[in-house]
Amino acid sequence: MKVGIFDSGVGGLTILKSLINKYPHNTYIYYGDTIHAPYGNKKIEEIVTYSKNIIKFLEDENVDLIIIACGTLSSNKEYLHSNKPLIDLLTPLDNKLDNYHKISIMATPLSIKTNAFKKYIHNNLNLIACDKLVDIIEKCEFNKLDEILQEYMKSTFDSDALLLGCTHYPIIKEYIAKYFNKRIITFDEYLKDLITEDINDKGSIKLYFSYIDDNVLKNINNILNKDVNIERKILDVRK
Repeated sequence: MKVGIFDSGVGGLTILKSLINKYPHNTYIYYGDTIHAPYGNKKIEEIVTYSKNIIKFLEDENVDLIIIACGTLSSNKEYLHSNKPLIDLLTPLDNKLDNYHKISIMATPLSIKTNAFKKYIHNNLNLIACDKLVDIIEKCEFNKLDEILQEYMKSTFDSDALLLGCTHYPIIKEYIAKYFNKRIITFDEYLKDLITEDINDKGSIKLYFSYIDDNVLKNINNILNKDVNIERKILDVRK
């Protein structure tokens, strides 16, 4: 199976890594729109335009399906269309988290604004709009995290679980865990069961980015580390 995956930047690599670990024989084509990241602080019209270009790029690569590996875009999936099956991150959560009394959700401001999480998670929700985290992660400025997370996490004390509603956030899960010692949920836990594998495929990956610098390369190495046996082909594709 040939799987297309895209995100505003490096966050979707957390989804890619999970899929590679479970389905190593598939072919994966990833696009990170790093030149326009973060999406979560922009207008919906802007990110839909960017996404249409990326979806067209992946369609031209003849993928079998496309994963919207971005929480912000998944929250606005009604604006996205393709001639290939489009898989978002929120739909697989439907009725899967009902056993929790109260769930905190960390997500981008645009994701929170849509109220999309309430369509799939029917618990008592504590929504936290995190306007600074994606930019910090993309720039590898992890020394700034503690001060910011202390503020974001104040309201999570009475929650049973915490959903990381942006694919960038698993990159800093260990930092978040210092302030929340209960169940931390990530999108990949539910998404990966929707994909299949072609065992006759040798397995390969191509990484495309609209902008590449040392921070992008550092994040790629941190996320897709040495225990992932793949060939990496990183191209700079500018719009």
